[in-house]
Amino acid sequence: MDQTGILEGNLTKALFRMAVPLFLLNILNSLYNVIDTFWVGQIGELQVGAVSLVGPIMWCAQSVASGLSAAAIAIISTKLGAKQKDEANRFATALVYFAFIFAIILSVGTILFSNTILGYLDTPAEIYQDSHDYLIGISFDYLGLILLNLYMAIRQSAGDSKSGVKLNAIASILNVFLDPLFIFVFHMGIMGAAVATVLSKILVLPLAYRSIRSKDNEVYVAFRKYPFQLSDGKTILRLCIPAASGQFLESLGFVIMNKYIVFYGAVAISAYGVGGKLVNLMYIPIVSFGSILATFIGQNLGAGNIERARKCYWVTMRISVISAIALTIIGMLLINPFTRIFVPDASEELLSIAFEYNFFALLTGVFMGWYMNLNSVFNGSGHTNTTFILSMLRLWGFRIPMIILFHKFTELGITGIWLAMLLSNILECIVGQWIYQQNRWVKTTLVQKELQESSVTA
Repeated sequence: MDQTGILEGNLTKALFRMAVPLFLLNILNSLYNVIDTFWVGQIGELQVGAVSLVGPIMWCAQSVASGLSAAAIAIISTKLGAKQKDEANRFATALVYFAFIFAIILSVGTILFSNTILGYLDTPAEIYQDSHDYLIGISFDYLGLILLNLYMAIRQSAGDSKSGVKLNAIASILNVFLDPLFIFVFHMGIMGAAVATVLSKILVLPLAYRSIRSKDNEVYVAFRKYPFQLSDGKTILRLCIPAASGQFLESLGFVIMNKYIVFYGAVAISAYGVGGKLVNLMYIPIVSFGSILATFIGQNLGAGNIERARKCYWVTMRISVISAIALTIIGMLLINPFTRIFVPDASEELLSIAFEYNFFALLTGVFMGWYMNLNSVFNGSGHTNTTFILSMLRLWGFRIPMIILFHKFTELGITGIWLAMLLSNILECIVGQWIYQQNRWVKTTLVQKELQESSVTA
């Protein structure tokens, strides 16, 4: 850990050392959706809308992976900072048990309620079947999604942000070849994109399993040595539920946001989907620094180094702001060329809506970085309840009410949705920073007390 500069040494250098591999990792992760969108876009612009409509539903499942990852980082980084390696291994093993259970529940639930979900979204008739096919296919992706996310969180907690890059590079390369194979050669259409995504993750799971079982690693999983304990499960859920619930309800907010976008037609949801790919790529550096901040916060608080934890936040904020401004300028120049690459026969309506969405979304970059950094401070310090509150405020306290008000009482049209998105992020950051300034995050939480007690009683 000292070699990476988490606990001592040059902090900026340490942040870049861990963020660069994670940046590459996030690039590779984004390739799943980017590649799917590219090949689906070759079929037609309405098919892009079908994938885009289903996206937030997948994000709801991703919330479980995010919750487990938040628990892994908070627990394992704190244990390692306190030099309790055996405790870190025990909790890592317990987290894998949870990953399997949650993945099965989510897959079955999505299949059973697929028609109900699409019906609620008022899915346009012209994309209903494609949306249904893609949703059913992608429901089998939960196991690979959750386990790979957990693997990366466990490795990241130990200061290793490189291991996940290798696995995701393999998975992304597989996806590059499998997508056109299943979509065009096997004539599976949009279902082929889902199958390719699922297989690309499943095929690398054995490599992740082998790595995470290796005792050569700082943290490893050992099922026989660390049988599941109810007390461990309770501690994990205390951290996982707030983070996962926040992510889930946040994703549900995007589902409702999609419902309002669909009001303006299938082309509108397609434009939003294509535009979102550019925005996500521009956000990657910001997300990368924000993600590793949780590890720095957790380990420094575990070691009792509060001032360095504070410094971690402010250094990361400075990097995020500079990156966001530069990427916003670059992104503005790429909007139309990027859209035409993904949808060669894009209509003028799609190009117009995509440009407007990207304009507002790119302006949000600075505030997204700010929001990510605040979340990492609270997650890394074990205050996941605060993350939950912030997630609820952003979507349900600010964005969704503004979308409804703009929709009903103004003539803004679809522009009202993009404006609500920008304003909600600004308001969220103001509230989050106020909470940060109260310094409650440096205090020991009830969960942290349980972690301390578990190291004595285990």
